[in-house]
Amino acid sequence: MTTIREIFAGAGLTPTARVRWGAPVTTGLPGVYAVATTDDVDAGMGLADCPLDPAAVRRLLQVRAEACVDGVPATEASLAARLRSMWVAGEPVVYVGLAGLSLSYRVGQFYATALGARAPHAGGWPVKMLTLERLWVHYAPCSDPDAAERQMASAFAAGLSTACLTALVDPDVPVPYANLMIPGGRRKRHGLTGVKEARPATGQVAPRPPVRPLTPAPPSVPAQVGSRPITPGSGLRTQNITPADIGAGRIRVPSATKRALPHDRAQIDVTLLGESLCGCRWDPRYVPDKERSGTISIPRGVLQRLVRPGTQLTVTAVDGGVRLS
Repeated sequence: MTTIREIFAGAGLTPTARVRWGAPVTTGLPGVYAVATTDDVDAGMGLADCPLDPAAVRRLLQVRAEACVDGVPATEASLAARLRSMWVAGEPVVYVGLAGLSLSYRVGQFYATALGARAPHAGGWPVKMLTLERLWVHYAPCSDPDAAERQMASAFAAGLSTACLTALVDPDVPVPYANLMIPGGRRKRHGLTGVKEARPATGQVAPRPPVRPLTPAPPSVPAQVGSRPITPGSGLRTQNITPADIGAGRIRVPSATKRALPHDRAQIDVTLLGESLCGCRWDPRYVPDKERSGTISIPRGVLQRLVRPGTQLTVTAVDGGVRLS
């Protein structure tokens, strides 16, 4: 068995903090994290049996009636049995993940992703099938989360006994229970399909529960700057970003520019100076009595790292979101 400390040590890191599942991670730095069944980083033994939550199994089948196990429509019994077969008995770590921009932001996305949803963070969805009260999140900031995640996954695999390897649902992919692929490599053959919402057809934008789909401004309200229509990529700009904006985690979009963005409140994907941020909150702030600047919410740690006070960004509407450069 491999301890939590040993998993992080595989990447040359030491876990700096831990929180119970659902509690906020306090650092906005990039890094890696591990979901585990214990708060003890030196615990040499995890749970022998999978702490599956029967209510979560029922809920997943309610929202994803198309779920199948090996191509056969799933039942509560067959889904539970397959999830239990993915359990790596005795290992404290059940999932390893990375945050390329902000640990607090990425782990928060993990918490917020509904069962059966594809976004904002469904990669480790089997975690949500467990009794969440038994879980802890351990984390450590680092400068290269991609490399660290690969090294942590390698440390996990190296610690597995021959008996553990042969008992895995896919011995060729020796990763923790809720990891569905070797980082940057092969996917786990778990036989589960239809457990997340379907990918959108080409040219369509999929709804992302519990997030509202993006909608354009109503045709009855022409999107114009003066007498000229606004089109994506027209070089529109944000307000100057102030220290108060950075402290509040927001970018203000003037009324002339915001008409190129969704007319309603929504979650949008943002590319900020080359870095991708999924599911940022957009509030156009249309009110009856006064026209106000819209706001895009950005993690404060990301703004502090990327943007200097006084910066004004170019706004380009792109499919499903906005690019700020």
